[in-house]
Amino acid sequence: MLDFKLNFETESFSLIQTEDFHFEELYSVASNPVIWEQHPEKDRWKKTIFSSFFQTAIQNELGCFTILDKKLDKFIGSTRFYSHDVTDSSVRIGYTFLSPEYWGTSANHQIKKVMLDYVFQYIKKVFFDIGENNVRSRKATEKLGAVQYKKRDDGILIYMLLKKEYLLRNL
Repeated sequence: MLDFKLNFETESFSLIQTEDFHFEELYSVASNPVIWEQHPEKDRWKKTIFSSFFQTAIQNELGCFTILDKKLDKFIGSTRFYSHDVTDSSVRIGYTFLSPEYWGTSANHQIKKVMLDYVFQYIKKVFFDIGENNVRSRKATEKLGAVQYKKRDDGILIYMLLKKEYLLRNL
């Protein structure tokens, strides 16, 4: 049975369900304006804006993950599942941010792979909503095998990854 509120492990990272007491450590990562430069919500580094983002994450019915570097025992970011559609056999993955020191490493790939490996046991499609100008996120999502599916009027690009395509790439 599909359960989004699990914890996941990779070789290097733990994805644990976000708790209220994670706020300060996650904010210490998210307070870096560089993280949000390409993001549609460029001021998410401000504490009041991040606080609202964090509360939405805590209230997300599918949970939210705080990402921990196991070797350093340090919080490095967050991600989540959202908008599960049983009829469409799909879910969205996103709201991901990582400390810049993990950009260009295997971190995002490891994190998304463990999430995808799990959900593709139960569903057929994963969507990613990415700001048109967020080149970093677009490239990272394309490396997973997702393709641009459509563009919304607000400039958000929707990428789609099909289970069969993902499994072919990861055999």
